[in-house]
Amino acid sequence: MQSYKEFKKGYLNEWVEKSQAARKAAEELAMKDSTSLSDRYKEEGLIFTLGGHKVELKGENEKNSDGDIYFTWDEAIKRFGEADKDGWRLPTKEELNDLCNYPYKFKDKQGVFDNRLYLPAEGWYDCTGDVYRAGFNGYYWSSTSSSWYNAWELYFKSDEVSVDQTLQHESISVRLVRDIK
Repeated sequence: MQSYKEFKKGYLNEWVEKSQAARKAAEELAMKDSTSLSDRYKEEGLIFTLGGHKVELKGENEKNSDGDIYFTWDEAIKRFGEADKDGWRLPTKEELNDLCNYPYKFKDKQGVFDNRLYLPAEGWYDCTGDVYRAGFNGYYWSSTSSSWYNAWELYFKSDEVSVDQTLQHESISVRLVRDIK
């Protein structure tokens, strides 16, 4: 008959072996999953259904020829109003409205949409050369004007996200989209 000490030692050895096997299987599964998620991100990017169709949002804000991140609406339209050779363009007002319907939070001075899309709260740059509300508010142009002097923008802060009108001569950020076929 086996003593309790021998039984306990055998049981512990078996438990350790099973635990190590389980850990190894979990690590292999995690590596497989992270690889497939990484491949999926490369394939799909930041995909959202906006304006009734699937679009990919670019991962970073655009910069102007000075390396700056602010554009007047006219500058943004001239440069991004039509899709470029790769299909990147300014989002429409309707697309930005739909983005507002995704779960939103403000975290680390960024607007976070559906825990995937991070838009920095860059504030705006006015004609006097000053940047206002950086780190507190985010503003992003749409391709849609609302009058001869206003255009639609995505606006967010800590407790609010909306699509609103702003003066076309203000300089704010640009994040491009492209249609997914």
